[in-house]
Amino acid sequence: MAVEIRVPALGESIVDAVIVKWLKQPGEPVARSEPLVELETDKVNVEVPAEQAGTMGEILKAENETVAVGELLGTILPVGASAPAVAAPATSAAPAVAPATPAAPAVAPTPPPAAAAAPHRAGPAVRRLAAEKDVDLSSLTGSGPGGRVVPEDVLRRTAPPAAAQPTPPPAPAPAPAKSACACRAGARASPPASSRPSALPQC
Repeated sequence: MAVEIRVPALGESIVDAVIVKWLKQPGEPVARSEPLVELETDKVNVEVPAEQAGTMGEILKAENETVAVGELLGTILPVGASAPAVAAPATSAAPAVAPATPAAPAVAPTPPPAAAAAPHRAGPAVRRLAAEKDVDLSSLTGSGPGGRVVPEDVLRRTAPPAAAQPTPPPAPAPAPAKSACACRAGARASPPASSRPSALPQC
């Protein structure tokens, strides 16, 4: 016949206790006076011993559960008796977890167009300057840190193109020097001495 394990008297004005730990599990051999379970009260901790030798039977109260004085905690089976096929859990049962439903496939967010992102790459002062100069920020390539648009980017877009410098005319080619023959030929073709200057250059 199984021997019951109950909460003993715990002292004056103490009516309940908390199960701290089971020291024996179902099917384990138990010696007479061997501690089976540890209880905790507001004042002391108490170990409940076995009243006789045998085999640990059912555990009816789980750890961390509050029990009253005289309440049934479990049983001890006589020597040679087999332990029950199914024993109560030694700890509080965890709540059942519903099977997880298949998660919906993740959809990659569509990246915003580059044009919409341009105003966010410029500070308030730059956006104000662009509005004054009638410049579309989405058409600018930022030269600041992280690709931010800076005032110089706006001003470069609004600056007039540099005037084309006029191409200087080519230098005149030097006149070819007259040869000695041409000089003599010119001398022979010269007008009479009366109409020539008094001094002629020498060839």
